[in-house]
Amino acid sequence: MFRVQTLVILSALALSGGALAGCSYEKPGPPVEQPVGLTLDAPRVSVIDAGRGEKRVLEFKDIDSEQKLDYSFAQGFQQDLFNSTAAAAFKASSVDDPKVTLPLQASVEAASEAVEGQLPATRNAFVTSGVPTYSGEEDLSSAEGFQFGWRAEDSGQMSSLRLAAPQGASDNARQVVEQAVTQLSSFPVVFPTEEIGEGARWTVDSRVAGESTLLQTTTYTLNSLEGDKAQLGVSVQQRPSLGALSFEGTAQGTELADKELKVLDSHTESTGELSIDLTQPLPVEGSVAFDTKVIYGTDDSDLRVVQSTNTALDFAPAAS
Repeated sequence: MFRVQTLVILSALALSGGALAGCSYEKPGPPVEQPVGLTLDAPRVSVIDAGRGEKRVLEFKDIDSEQKLDYSFAQGFQQDLFNSTAAAAFKASSVDDPKVTLPLQASVEAASEAVEGQLPATRNAFVTSGVPTYSGEEDLSSAEGFQFGWRAEDSGQMSSLRLAAPQGASDNARQVVEQAVTQLSSFPVVFPTEEIGEGARWTVDSRVAGESTLLQTTTYTLNSLEGDKAQLGVSVQQRPSLGALSFEGTAQGTELADKELKVLDSHTESTGELSIDLTQPLPVEGSVAFDTKVIYGTDDSDLRVVQSTNTALDFAPAAS
């Protein structure tokens, strides 16, 4: 089931009419609450291989562009108690992961001057969601008109994220859509500042908040490049940010009661490919899926705590 990420509101952006400025649509959407802004940690980008042939610096050049696409997100989290044999055999992909699909309309304009507390940026992206669809039992239609946006550099590195939920959105609809949106900021397509060519490989290291905070390394491979169109291969590795899990005051009646469990194993399986148009702010097509299993335990017990997370992001041209 979906779990809500805890978002620390760092600043409130008072924008005209309570909406994110910068978009114009065929009809006005539902009124939204006052937007909130979140600063984002800068990921570390490292080039493994600069590639072959003609090389150039890849940058987004999407100012004044508009984009329509369908974005789908699914994530499941589960914590189980197994013996060591069962823990080793359990597959993270077995976790239930209901999917939400957001029809998005995006536009980009040149970034405004940074105000106090903001990092410099070259681009402001503004996005509005249509009626969400959901494979779970809840009705998310009240989240129609959810708005979000970000400030970013031409490389794709985001520095802040803004969220504005419709005033009439139910708590659950708001939470599910918010999680789908914030996952985008946890999975940015960021290009190196160095020149690269076909076959280039680079990593983007970032932190992902959720039920269990994870450190994430995304490896991109430039499979092909034609003009502004890039085909990227994507692989993901995740590992816990903390080396131990405290069971103080919990697991009473078991061998793990009140103990601190260390990480015994962490493993991620992933697949992914994305089509990028440098004149558009979001991937135009493709998908990325990754399943992470972390096993915690102690040397004096055969019991294991297994935390499993599976995540999938899909991008497709707008259905209509």
